[in-house]
Amino acid sequence: MRTLSTDDLGLLLSVFALLLISFAIDFQASKRAIALHHRRAVFFASVAVVGELMTALALILSWVALWSPAAWERIDDLLVFIPGSIAVLCAVILTVEKTLARVISIAWIKAANVEDESNDDEI
Repeated sequence: MRTLSTDDLGLLLSVFALLLISFAIDFQASKRAIALHHRRAVFFASVAVVGELMTALALILSWVALWSPAAWERIDDLLVFIPGSIAVLCAVILTVEKTLARVISIAWIKAANVEDESNDDEI
C-alpha cells in the first residue's frame, strides 16, 4: 500500500468536507413519511449518522496528519481510509434510497393522475 502525500491528504480533506456537507443537507423526512415507514426512516437516519461520524473522524485525522509532521508518522493510512470508505458507502446508500424514493413517488403520482382521468371519463 502506498503512503499518502501532502497532495493526497489535501484531496481527501476536500472529499471529506463535501461529504460532511452532503450528510448535513441530505436527510430530511416528513412526519407523515416517518409515521408510514418508521423502520425505513430509522434505518436511513442511522446510516446518515454513521456516515456523518465516519466522515468527521476521517476529516479530523486527515487534517491532523496534514498539519502535524509528528502525527503524520503515527497515523496509519488505514485510520483515514476505513472511516472514509464507510462514509462513502453511507453516501452511496443514501443516494440510492433518495433516487428510488423519487422514482417511486413520481410513478405513484402518475398512477394517481391516470386513475383520476379515468374516473373523470366515467362521469
